[in-house]
Amino acid sequence: VMVFFSACNSVKFHDELLNYIDLPVTCIHGHKKQAARSSTYYSFCAAEKGIMLCTDVAARGLDIPKVDWIVQYDPPDMPTEYIHRVGRTARGAKGEGKALLFLLPEELGFLHYLRRAGVPVAEYSFPPSKIANIQGQLERVIEKNYHLHRSSRDAYRSYMHAYAAHSTKDCFDVHKLDLAQVAKAFGFAHPPKVDLNLKHTSRKKGTAGTKGTLKQEMSASTSGHTFSADNPYGKREWNDKRQFAR
Repeated sequence: VMVFFSACNSVKFHDELLNYIDLPVTCIHGHKKQAARSSTYYSFCAAEKGIMLCTDVAARGLDIPKVDWIVQYDPPDMPTEYIHRVGRTARGAKGEGKALLFLLPEELGFLHYLRRAGVPVAEYSFPPSKIANIQGQLERVIEKNYHLHRSSRDAYRSYMHAYAAHSTKDCFDVHKLDLAQVAKAFGFAHPPKVDLNLKHTSRKKGTAGTKGTLKQEMSASTSGHTFSADNPYGKREWNDKRQFAR
């Protein structure tokens, strides 16, 4: 199984969390040294079963056989990246595999892009009654473990930055995110106090001197959350109770 995330810090946090609760996983991300990434790669290829967490950049170019499942915990930036991820399941002996993509209700428009690119998809919804409620346990683990707390805070910030950099902003608009729910996904009862300093980023091909990326800083007047260095909670009132990261 290969699980894709949008940011190195998110891979790092989930690797630390899952191994901490005795769910063995391995990971490859850009912050790892090349020797460590190579060791992880060869060990994963040789294993009969296993779970590897990764980012697109770190996993690009790796020829990994016998991949049964591609889990896209964070959605790709474009349909081409989706196809690139899922294509790894076709490298096994049988040339087939399965893929699972998680989307929020406000992100379902991305399915239109996939269908337009010729990607067949089947939609499934997961009713809350069918999902085990482990939120309280997750929050207690993060609260009591300083290293996981710090790692989760960094992952939360990196996730927000990666989300703001999505090209398909009609589907992935950072200002439509429910910050309280995003924070819960990283084990926080309340959004942690971090300097998000988000910028509205769009990717534009062929722009000289920008390596294909054009960044435009958002002003408070056009920002749904009004993030800034002095106001990391966005539209929250100054006296709202929040959890401070250590």
